[in-house]
Amino acid sequence: MRILMAFIFLPFFQQVQSQPAFQLAAPLLKYQSAFFSGSTLLEVNFNQPGSMVHFTLNGNEPTETDPEYLSPIKISKATVVKVKAFSNDFLPSETVSVHFMQDGKAISQMEFSTPDKSYTSSNPAMLYDNIGGITNLKSGTWLGYKSDTVTITIQLKKKEKLKTILVDLLQDEGSWIFAPEHGFVYCYDEKSAAFVLSGEHINKQQIPSPKQTVMLDIPINPTFKTNQLKLVLVPFNKIPDWHNGKGNHSWLFIDEIKVY
Repeated sequence: MRILMAFIFLPFFQQVQSQPAFQLAAPLLKYQSAFFSGSTLLEVNFNQPGSMVHFTLNGNEPTETDPEYLSPIKISKATVVKVKAFSNDFLPSETVSVHFMQDGKAISQMEFSTPDKSYTSSNPAMLYDNIGGITNLKSGTWLGYKSDTVTITIQLKKKEKLKTILVDLLQDEGSWIFAPEHGFVYCYDEKSAAFVLSGEHINKQQIPSPKQTVMLDIPINPTFKTNQLKLVLVPFNKIPDWHNGKGNHSWLFIDEIKVY
């Protein structure tokens, strides 16, 4: 009986032992910035013999049937690129992604709330210089806040019909950095000589999210013709209960702001 059971289970153990035990490292994405004017290039660095890298340009999870990366990818419009490595001898890598954004309306200047002294900049064009879009919080491209409200006023070079405002944010919950709980857009109305509420975003943040840059898109509804806007972002003053820092004030990290 013991011999029979060994015979039955031997193929099972052989199958388990033949399965890949280790996961491929994630490919390295190389690009100048996630923001561009005209076009930009994305390079993928990965050097594991017998492996192939596949990518998508539509935000879908890459599979082995998607295009294989063989040369730098030219990006000429707003695109979510996702990249993943595959091999017969290893488990597939984690998916890495980047959200490329083309330049928006021409901005003449911005004024913003004073950031924390550890995450600040003397560059007045910090939020519209097309530099940034990476997950390193110490890269020098982020303005970091731990305040109740962050206000940014935007002056466009000319009066235009506006549809949406996009904010690039860092989400690194391990460092207590969250997307804002609320976001409000106000457009300047010449008739009333005041800023009027034109768009709103609510972030319930019910589940954990990976470390990544996220694009907060706040539609302006109805569309509004103006050259002055005000963006008000409200961080979580209490981190959600599912996080180990629950009850504490979250950080808010802002990079680029685009108006379309």
